[in-house]
Amino acid sequence: MLRPVTTLALVGLLIAACSGGGPVGIDACKSIETARCNKAPSCPGLSLSPPIWTSGTAEEACVRYYDTACLHGLPVADPGSTVVDQCVAAINGGNCDVVATPEIDPACSWLVPPMPEAGPDVEEASSPDAETE
Repeated sequence: MLRPVTTLALVGLLIAACSGGGPVGIDACKSIETARCNKAPSCPGLSLSPPIWTSGTAEEACVRYYDTACLHGLPVADPGSTVVDQCVAAINGGNCDVVATPEIDPACSWLVPPMPEAGPDVEEASSPDAETE
C-alpha cells in the first residue's frame, strides 16, 4: 500500500508530466555550469564549496552537483546549442568575473530572465502618492 505522501508525490509527477510545463534548458544549464566548475580553480576568489565531496576533485564534485541541480532547467528559454556554445566559450576564455557571473558577458546575457511588465495595478501600488486604506 502506498503512503499518502508517496501517492501525492506520484500524482504531482503525473500532473507535471502531462502539463508539458517541464523544465527547459537542462543540457544548456549543464554545459554552462560544467564550464564554470572547470574554470573556477583558476579564480582564487571563487569557492567551489558547497558541495561537500568525499572523493575526486572539487571540480568533479561541482559538476556532479550541477548534473542534479540543472534538472530544474533554466529560468529562461533554451536559446539553442550555438548560443550556449558561445556562452561556454566566453566562460572558458573570460576572466573570473565572467566565471562568477556569466550573464555579464554579452555572449551569456540571455541568462537574465526578462523583467515582468508592470501593469497599472503594479504602478499604482508602488506610487508614493497611492492612498492606503
